[in-house]
Amino acid sequence: MHLEISFNFSILIFCVSIVLLWLFSNRLSDVVNYIDDSFNLGSSFGGTIILSIVTNLPEIAITVNGAIRGDVDLAVGNILGGILIQSMLLVLFDMASRKERKPFSTLVSDSASLIQGCVLIGILVMVVIGHQMGDAILPIRSTIPEWLIAGTWIAGILIMRKVQSGKTKTNDAKISGKFTKRSALIWLVLISIIVLIFGVLLEVTSDNIATHLHINGVIFGATILALVTSLPEISGGLEFVKDKTYQPIISDIFGGNAFLPVLFLVASLITNDAILPKAHNVDIYLTGMSILITSIYMIGMILKLPNRKWGMGYDSWIALALYLLSVAGMFFIG
Repeated sequence: MHLEISFNFSILIFCVSIVLLWLFSNRLSDVVNYIDDSFNLGSSFGGTIILSIVTNLPEIAITVNGAIRGDVDLAVGNILGGILIQSMLLVLFDMASRKERKPFSTLVSDSASLIQGCVLIGILVMVVIGHQMGDAILPIRSTIPEWLIAGTWIAGILIMRKVQSGKTKTNDAKISGKFTKRSALIWLVLISIIVLIFGVLLEVTSDNIATHLHINGVIFGATILALVTSLPEISGGLEFVKDKTYQPIISDIFGGNAFLPVLFLVASLITNDAILPKAHNVDIYLTGMSILITSIYMIGMILKLPNRKWGMGYDSWIALALYLLSVAGMFFIG
């Protein structure tokens, strides 16, 4: 979306959008917990379906808008850069949960989390393969890897449903008293609308600000834009930490990251052109880093280390060091 907005007005809308996204995303944690319990979805399955879609509504809008305009470079950078940024939010949530003796990866360690991590890594590997294959094979308005990515995400959802089928409800009386089934669904729709509208405004205004400050478009999409469109995940995740319900966080991050590459298929169907082969070297670089950081947290879940080091788990410290190195490395990629 391109709107002619002055620089000063862009800053005002940018700040207002941040505040509203933060406030309404805070409410999302209670809504999702209630819906998970009331409809017997299970925290991992419900989080994967609801959170991964609702919190990524800005990315959906950006991708669709870019595809309609025939300009997908920013969307590609936003998707793949967003995956890395959202993976790094696990460092933030580990630090936020530092009052717990066990590190975050141990708190969320179960079969559902590991399955989500495996699905995510598989999808990211297919992103790299799809980029290398080019657009020589273009059946049904898209490439085979883009269809495989969507199919893998759906298969992951079905597996999660199977894993969660035997889980019990949390029966949180505090949350149960806040909603009815109808009011919870109304709140979910309202939050989704707020996230969509102000997430898009955040993208538009941040784009204007970046243009005014002469920031490179590819770098902007993979860093600043990816960060601001992750505000729903940040706000909602911190609220989950406050409530000490950690499982939906990993479902939001791993599930949301697995969902984002599905948008490549959406963009391809709109443009009738292969999107993955158009990814820049920096985008594939960020994808590789996302695979590495996801793997580090999965190892942490398997090891289930009992203690933290300076407020965080060892996996978070390693992930943070790798991310800082990856940011520096972006400027040396042609």
